[in-house]
Amino acid sequence: MKKVSKRLFALLMSLLCLLPLLNISASAFEVDLPVVYVAGKYSTIYSADDNRQLYQLDPLLSETIKKNAMTLVSAYNRSNNSNPKNWKYFADAIYDTVAPRYAELVLNGNGEVTNGTHIHESAYPQAKTDTFYLHDYMFYYDSRLDPYVNAAKLNTYINNVLKVTGKTKVNLIGRCIGTCIVATYLTVYGCDKVNATIFYAPAANGVFMMSSYFTNNFYFDYNNFSYYLDNNFDDEGNGSEIIRALYDALNGIGLFAFGLRTANEVWEGTAPLLLQRLILATIGTWPGHWTMIGAQYEYKNATLGDEQNEVFEKAKRLVFAGKTTEYAGLIKKIDKYHYNVNNNLSETLNNCMKKGMKFAIVAKYNTPLMPLSSRSKVQADGTVELRSMSFGATAADIGTTLSASYIRTAKNLRGDKYVSKYLSPDNVIDASTCDYPDQTWFVRDVGHAEYPAHINNLFMAIFRSRTQYTINTNKNYPQYMKFDQKTGETTAITAADTISDGGSSSEPGNNISGFFKKIADFIVNFAMKIMSFLGIGR
Repeated sequence: MKKVSKRLFALLMSLLCLLPLLNISASAFEVDLPVVYVAGKYSTIYSADDNRQLYQLDPLLSETIKKNAMTLVSAYNRSNNSNPKNWKYFADAIYDTVAPRYAELVLNGNGEVTNGTHIHESAYPQAKTDTFYLHDYMFYYDSRLDPYVNAAKLNTYINNVLKVTGKTKVNLIGRCIGTCIVATYLTVYGCDKVNATIFYAPAANGVFMMSSYFTNNFYFDYNNFSYYLDNNFDDEGNGSEIIRALYDALNGIGLFAFGLRTANEVWEGTAPLLLQRLILATIGTWPGHWTMIGAQYEYKNATLGDEQNEVFEKAKRLVFAGKTTEYAGLIKKIDKYHYNVNNNLSETLNNCMKKGMKFAIVAKYNTPLMPLSSRSKVQADGTVELRSMSFGATAADIGTTLSASYIRTAKNLRGDKYVSKYLSPDNVIDASTCDYPDQTWFVRDVGHAEYPAHINNLFMAIFRSRTQYTINTNKNYPQYMKFDQKTGETTAITAADTISDGGSSSEPGNNISGFFKKIADFIVNFAMKIMSFLGIGR
């Protein structure tokens, strides 16, 4: 009897010793946890007195371009008719049209606000103990600011969410530039308080069009321009209002009447006189936007590291030429993010996953970038290119499919079954080259700023899973899905979902019925507007 009592006592003591461990384990299996959503669309920025909305710019910057069309036309003609051509007149006209709209938004040489412009901060989180959903805790931030500053604010917000919910962990979702804030948070504060993280259409690997703007990598792409016009794409500024403004300015004065080659020649003469001061007068002083410069996956054959650093350093040389002392504080901030966060992003995520954090990526495709670069035909969601979003997927250019020779070679290199498993049914994407192929989803025909409800349900399924959610977990959420704009439904892609040939015809002049008809229509409409403006024909 004494032996039995001793054994029972020993068992009881053992269980008591295990209680703390059991408590820790329980927290790891919580499936109903608060979701902190780090928004991607920029929060509205207000004047110091809070009476004026400064950003998003309202009315749109493109409206300012249109209102100043006659001034731009006059400056263009003056520059073009000079002998030799003097593009300073045209450069000054663009600068004088665009820069004033950003005057109150520009930061100082340290990348800091000095004039009281601000956002409305996220409200203190409301108490809630269960049935958490996607938009319960939205974290808003001033996207101009140093991501380290915003990450510190995110850390405080997460701590407050845990306090009011009584939970020990949260789920994190970052969208677009919000993923840069999440990446900084994970780098600085770790993932002890994070159950799962989702990157949604992420900009954390860089945005090619933003890099193009900061490095003067502009090229008016003839072939892709037709496809872009035919589909009338326009999504969230396509990466930057400035990129849109430059496009509108050159388009608005009828330069395309002379062909895109002429537009390229005009830009070649104008850029050296315009770009540096225009960048610094608009978004170049915003450390938050420098997070998107120098994409890890910017080049198809990139070995991570050197190429992304090369793009970043090239951007710095252009923007801060002759001004490194004046902007020393800002340069220090952007260097800190690029070399500590951006360069080490995959390592940070891998370390967090080793510690038990679940991770997923949701990317979008089949919406082209603006045709302002020789690489604008790469697969994208209208703002961010697919390769960056997906951490390395191989994709055919917009309007085309992967070639039979590519697929054959890929299968020989990585195995037939392996590549076939990750090949999209429409033959556009090979996800076998992704860093996280089992944790990456692709949604076709969804622009960067569109949010199908079905995808929101996928997010919640990922967050509520007890284990790492994968493309094989639930047949309702296959790796490849398509969105129907008319019905709002999202369904699985099948082999029948072919991609149409979107202007991939190639030599200038071949697509007369498409491209030149669009150009002709534009010229006629523009001429009618000018005549109306001058009172002709009334």
